[in-house]
Amino acid sequence: MRIHSHFQPIISLTHRRVVGYEALLRASIAGQACSPIEAFQRASCEGRIQQFDRACISNHLRAFSQLATEDQWLFLNLRSETIHPDNQRSAFLKRFLERKGLGSERMVLEILEDAIDDPQQLKAFVEHYKAAGYLIAIDDFGTGASNFDRIWQLEPHIVKLDRSMLVNARNNSKRQRWLARCIALLRETGALVLLEGVETEDDALLTLDSEADLAQGYYFARPSADGAFEERRLLDSIQGLHQQALKGQLQRHLAQLNKEKEIKNHLLQAAQALQQQGDFAQSTLALQNHPAIERVYLLNAQGVQTVENICAADKKTAPIYRPLSKSVGALWARRSYFRKALEQPGQIQLSEPYLGLPDASLDRTLSIALQVGQPAQLLVLCADLPAAYLEP
Repeated sequence: MRIHSHFQPIISLTHRRVVGYEALLRASIAGQACSPIEAFQRASCEGRIQQFDRACISNHLRAFSQLATEDQWLFLNLRSETIHPDNQRSAFLKRFLERKGLGSERMVLEILEDAIDDPQQLKAFVEHYKAAGYLIAIDDFGTGASNFDRIWQLEPHIVKLDRSMLVNARNNSKRQRWLARCIALLRETGALVLLEGVETEDDALLTLDSEADLAQGYYFARPSADGAFEERRLLDSIQGLHQQALKGQLQRHLAQLNKEKEIKNHLLQAAQALQQQGDFAQSTLALQNHPAIERVYLLNAQGVQTVENICAADKKTAPIYRPLSKSVGALWARRSYFRKALEQPGQIQLSEPYLGLPDASLDRTLSIALQVGQPAQLLVLCADLPAAYLEP
C-alpha cells in the first residue's frame, strides 16, 4: 500500500487568513486509490493498525515540514487505538518534530469525543499531551453521544463541529438559532469552535453569523498535496462574506426594531384601556388578536397571576400540556419581566428568550406595571409571544 498526505486549509474568518491545515490520508493499493477507511481496514486485517497509523502521522509530518508555512497549525487525526497509556510518549514525538523544524505548539491532536470507553484514560491522555505543549481538538462534536460534560472534563483548545450540524441548519431558522447558541456555550468552556463542511456561500454566511471562530470546507479550499489555495480569491471571498453578513444583519435588525415598536404600541394601548375601563378581557382584545401574541395575563404586585391566560382560539394549549394550562395562582415573581416592570412602572419591558409555560415554547414576554382601579392597585400586564417573532 502506498500512502501520501493532502492538506486542507483551515480559515479564521476574523483574521481573514489560513491559520492551519488538516492532514488527510491518501492511499492506493496496486495503483488503485482507496479511501482512508479502506486503508485502515486493510491494516487492521493485517494486524498492524498501530504501525500503519504511526506511518501515516510520520508521513504527514514530513510532508508538512516541506510546505511553505509560517506559524500555522497542523491538525492530526488520532485513532482510538492510539489513545492508551503506552502511547503517552510526547518527548519522543517532540524530538521527531524538532528534527523537522516543528514545535509541539503547532500540533493540534484531533480526538473523537467518544474515542474510548474509559473517560479517565482519555482524560489522562489529553492532560499528558496538553502538559507537553500540544493543542487538543475534539472532532465531530454533534454526532452520536456528544455531550458538554465531556467538553468540560477535557477542556480542549478547539472543538470541531460535525458538518451535519451545518447541513441541518441550512434553511431552518430554529436550528440556526440552536447552532449559534451551541457555539456560544462551547466558547464558554474556553474552546475555539471550528465548523467543518463549509461548501457554499450560504454555508459560509451561516458560519459567520453563528460566530464560529474557524471554518473548513470546499468553499474556501480543497485538500491538496501542497495545501495550495488562491490567496487573493480567498481574501476577496471572506471580505465579501463580511459585507454581506453586515448588510443582512442591519436589514434584520431594522425589521426587528419595527416589529418590536409595533407590538409594544399594542401593549401600551391595552394598558391605557385597562386603566380607563378596568375590564381586562375587553381592554386587551386588540392585543389578544395580534397574530404574534400567544397569551395575555395579569400579575399582582407579588407576582401572582390573578386571571387565567387569554389566548386566541387558534393558540389554545395543546392537550399534552393540559396539566400546566390552569395558571391562576401561579407565582411568576422570579421572572425578569416581572421584576423589571416593578422597577420601572409605566415602562414597557421585553424579556430575553426563555422556555415559556404552559406549552414549553421558546418565548419572550412584554410587560408593563400600572395602577388600576379605585383604590389604585399595582398590576403587571403581560403578553407572551414566540421568541422567533423578534429574532433578528
